[in-house]
Amino acid sequence: MPDHPKVLARLLWSLPAGGVLAVQMPDNTNESALMLMEKVAASAGITRANMARNDLPRPEDYSDLLRPLCSNVDIWHICYNHLIENHEGVVERFKGSGLRPFFAPLDVAMRETFIANYTDEIRRAYPARSNGKVMLKFPRLFILAVR
Repeated sequence: MPDHPKVLARLLWSLPAGGVLAVQMPDNTNESALMLMEKVAASAGITRANMARNDLPRPEDYSDLLRPLCSNVDIWHICYNHLIENHEGVVERFKGSGLRPFFAPLDVAMRETFIANYTDEIRRAYPARSNGKVMLKFPRLFILAVR
């Protein structure tokens, strides 16, 4: 969402005293899985249908914005490590989100080629663990603000 920090401030401001704004956002734009989407697209001369998600502001920036508007704000960053059955499962996980802008301008054959190339890149970047599964790091930012 463009300019989402201002939207968060507006939402917080619209709450009654004691109201709570709870937010969680993926903070994975610098993770290999997302950067490899760009790499595969660039190598095939593919332009995505819309702009990629920008990096999130720093937690300090959210704090500076929201703290004056509320009685309490907690911000934390956590990284989930998802064990995925296989590399194809990693790709499947992103088909409904990060890959969509890349898929939009492609026909079926081009999409299949993109997926095959992306899966190969994922295989190189995320080695299978001792149990044969793939560990996908997924950082998230959480904000809990009380008006």
